[in-house]
Amino acid sequence: MGKETKSEFIVELPMGAQKILQSMDFPVKRNEIIAQAKKSGALPDILRELGLLPDKQYNSAEEVAEELHMIYMGVPS
Repeated sequence: MGKETKSEFIVELPMGAQKILQSMDFPVKRNEIIAQAKKSGALPDILRELGLLPDKQYNSAEEVAEELHMIYMGVPS
């Protein structure tokens, strides 16, 4: 099993989350991502997942996707 790239993490996200991240002007903080998701009418599951993100600044959609990947899959050993 090969190592995934950050761009591969994006395609693993639900389509709604992908669209939200693609509409953002980075860098952004977690609360800005959540606000955009609410404005976009995101599903409650997506809002919950975004709420699990660490409260920090993100410089790209790929960085957000990678963080979500680590939340769900764990940090590689």
